[in-house]
Amino acid sequence: MVRSRTALAVLALLLCLPTVLLAGTFQVENLGELNQLMVRLRATQFLQHATFGPKDTEIDALSGRMLQIGVQQAAEEWIDQQFALTPTRHQQLAEDMVVADGLAANRADINVNRYRYQAWWHNAITAEDQLRQRMGWALMQICVVGQSGNEFNSEITQTPSNKARWLGLSNYYDMLLDNSFNNYEDVLNGITFHPIMGVWLSHLRNRKATSTTFPDENYAREVMQLFSIGLYQLNPDGTHIKDSIGNSIPTYTNAQIETLAKLFTGLTYAGSTSISAGNINFQQPMMMFQAFHDTSAKTLFNGVTLPAGTEGSADIRAGLKNLFEHPSCGPFICHKLIQRFVRSNPSKGYMNRVVNRFNNNGSGKRGDLKAVIKAILLDQEAWDGIRMVRRSNPWRLDVTGEGTERSRLQEPVIAYAAFVRRYGSTDYKNGWFALPNLGGNWNQYPYGSPTVFNFYMPTYQPSGDLTGTPGSQNIPNGSLYAPEFQILDSVYANRITNRYRSDIYNESITHTLFNNAAIGLFQCKITYDFSKERQLAGTPSALVEYLDKTLCCGTMTNEARQSLVSAISIGSQTLNATTITNRTHAALLCVLSSPAFAIAE
Repeated sequence: MVRSRTALAVLALLLCLPTVLLAGTFQVENLGELNQLMVRLRATQFLQHATFGPKDTEIDALSGRMLQIGVQQAAEEWIDQQFALTPTRHQQLAEDMVVADGLAANRADINVNRYRYQAWWHNAITAEDQLRQRMGWALMQICVVGQSGNEFNSEITQTPSNKARWLGLSNYYDMLLDNSFNNYEDVLNGITFHPIMGVWLSHLRNRKATSTTFPDENYAREVMQLFSIGLYQLNPDGTHIKDSIGNSIPTYTNAQIETLAKLFTGLTYAGSTSISAGNINFQQPMMMFQAFHDTSAKTLFNGVTLPAGTEGSADIRAGLKNLFEHPSCGPFICHKLIQRFVRSNPSKGYMNRVVNRFNNNGSGKRGDLKAVIKAILLDQEAWDGIRMVRRSNPWRLDVTGEGTERSRLQEPVIAYAAFVRRYGSTDYKNGWFALPNLGGNWNQYPYGSPTVFNFYMPTYQPSGDLTGTPGSQNIPNGSLYAPEFQILDSVYANRITNRYRSDIYNESITHTLFNNAAIGLFQCKITYDFSKERQLAGTPSALVEYLDKTLCCGTMTNEARQSLVSAISIGSQTLNATTITNRTHAALLCVLSSPAFAIAE
């Protein structure tokens, strides 16, 4: 019953009206202390947006730099440093994990493909290039593929790469990582020519029309609807362009789907001897068989016609450029990226500023993802989810959470990754965090999207007040959305709470990787370090305030903090090791299960 109330409490916070909520008050000794606290909360907030959850050392470093050169300047400097880091890829790590366990990637008697999850979790938790990892995860939820594709889980070795087929999904993910700081046109080309997408949306081995057949239209439709321009024509501020009688104007027609279906013909696996003969190859971009490509002239958007007789791959790239240059591409993609990094409901002003950087990075370049990421993370509205007011006599900092329009529900995998990043260590091979997919717990896991529409829709509205509550005049098109709530239910609420409870009270968790007669028992044990919390547990109010600042950016209400202090103080008159441990565990579990942690401002 208590854990069911957790889900209801989270719902209540996101759906609450009015949208401005008083959060916490922090007492300090002087103005210098106050400024240090304010900057530390800003560093925490920024890193929660830009990473899979900050560690204390990362918060220390960024907040120190913010005090030296300014909040905005230090945040931008951090982004530039992230841009300069080499990508931390997944496929090679998955292969290394297999070898370290004495196995082979093509071993068919066990589900060796689970190593792709373990590689994903390890990189999310430990990779230095955290911003790229978050961007890769965001792009994976826009340009979606899932593990249910044909042969995606096969241990069969493919030629000529000599790689097991199940590594193809990791290869696709690495392609997204490699393009995360490039141009969005590069992303469109990368996903279109990748064989994983070719299988997932069935344009691999797609052929030009004959007297009795027509090209498959699946990818032609989804590349427009989901990967580039969306369903409706958009202004730069995200509002729908309307016709003379006030109706939203569709971006494309069925005739345009048919035209694009002609475009995506002639592709098959690299190394094939014909469009239908050749080995599965998930490691290299698809190749073109010109004889099966429709070479007719194709009229696309904004008066652009692709000339007849064009070589197939060049024809496709020209068509993708036309989609990329469509005026709706910027607002459609930028809206999704803002949702993944900062908030579910970006304002028209926020949208307009980010889209302007998509359209022109300041040097005349369109689609520069570095410029877009900076525009998203450094915009004033990225900070406005938390309002901080300095007070004197006595010195204190009042923190106000700005509520529904300036927040989002954390995704399950990000919330748990943040917990493990902060507290966890492992003695498994090479310090690897070899976690399983965990999808049975949270309705979300790496490579586990059930459809091309992702785990949740960007326009999802949970039942209740949100569906009948228009957004403020600042919100495009008047509706408020809460995408991640589509996978939040009472089962998830129970399971995530039970996971935190087990991890916290055991101060560790052991994942059994393999346990069968063929290979024996492989286990990864993750241990958690709560020493800082233990040091503070002698004073319950100090412990709770610390957890609020570090896990919730100070957004717990004073009432919630006081209730938690009272709860962990009950029966604790004798201060000993057991009392300290019990307080630490109880406080951690309550905060990690609270709306203040679940909702990112």
